[in-house]
Amino acid sequence: MGIETNLTLALFGGVVLLLSLFSSAFQRMSLPGPVLALVSGVLIGPFALDLLRIEDLAQDPRMLLEEGARLTLAVGLAGVALRLPHGYWRRNLRWVLVIIGLGMPLMLVVATGVLTVAAGAPFLLALLVGAIITPTDPVVSTPIVTGSLAEERIPERVRHNISSESGVNDGLGYLFVMLPVLLITAPDAAWRDLLGTVLLREVLGGAAFGALAGYCLGKLFTMARRRSLMEESAYLGFLVPLALAVLGVAKLMGTNDLLAVFVAAAVFGQVIPQRDEAQEDKVEDAVNRLFLLPIFVLFGMALPIEEWLALGWSVPLALLAAVLLRRLITIWSLRPLIRGLHTRPETFFLSWFGPIGVSALFYATMAERLTGDERVFVLVSLAITLSVVVHGLTTAPLSAWLERRWNRNTHETRSTH
Repeated sequence: MGIETNLTLALFGGVVLLLSLFSSAFQRMSLPGPVLALVSGVLIGPFALDLLRIEDLAQDPRMLLEEGARLTLAVGLAGVALRLPHGYWRRNLRWVLVIIGLGMPLMLVVATGVLTVAAGAPFLLALLVGAIITPTDPVVSTPIVTGSLAEERIPERVRHNISSESGVNDGLGYLFVMLPVLLITAPDAAWRDLLGTVLLREVLGGAAFGALAGYCLGKLFTMARRRSLMEESAYLGFLVPLALAVLGVAKLMGTNDLLAVFVAAAVFGQVIPQRDEAQEDKVEDAVNRLFLLPIFVLFGMALPIEEWLALGWSVPLALLAAVLLRRLITIWSLRPLIRGLHTRPETFFLSWFGPIGVSALFYATMAERLTGDERVFVLVSLAITLSVVVHGLTTAPLSAWLERRWNRNTHETRSTH
């Protein structure tokens, strides 16, 4: 192996090892893994120590980022789906329908409007960037809603609802992203292709294939466990190949591979015995350490900092406003429909934590490849960085605030009785 290979292994492995050793301490200091991994990537890259450049790892850095984000999302989505308990989808159908059916279009409208007005972006560019930053990221959300700190401070229903939303809207985000892509690249046939190819074949086809694959694999897993054909520890070894196999087959079939992975894992999680869900901590830990941290190190090495500096101050502020307001305005606008599901403090928490990250990175690199517009990656990468930093640094204080409010409400309720 060459020097670059060994240097890459040493740097990436060293960062993951260091962040894993002190993960709990960093989390309590409101320094979650994605923030530190991103900073590590910047330090490793050309704008700091210049130890390694992303160009040293691949001839096409953008394709490396796209495929790296795709693989990370696949395993992350599977972990998110299996995080949800049996019967979750039936009990929380109203939340899912409201936040996906009404929430996603409204977030797209808000984000596009902010970028058009505040950043002065052309409408189609604003629509494209707005579509990319609309979905809540399932991978970046994981450190917010999992782990001992989250379990202590954040009510279970809030953690589960953030997880379910981030999983569903990430796969459906493809439909939103492809609308401006088609309007840019093939305006005359955009709506026909969107409805005929993207919606019917790719999105609905991916969901159908994922449901079938998840059901069959769940039954196969249950049979193998019942007949003692597999070890107890084989659960994680089954999950990752499940995600990667469904990802590959769905892509070969021409369907939405990421949506297929999430649906497959969600159905799989409902089919397997309840007791297997106790393994979720091992799944999440593996996802965080082996997939989440390296992709953010890689992303940190690829940040277009020079292009950012040329944007001035108005564009970063507009991007940050779009990321934050798309969520705040949408959740509070939908408050009458979810009032019975969440208290006001929980609603505020949900309206604040809609981070973007790996899914936005995937869609940005994909959109740049399809449209040839380099501005897409420049703008979205800046939005991702702002979101990772702002949402990451506010995780610990806001989760502590939510815990205090929850304890106070619980005490007041008991006092009245």
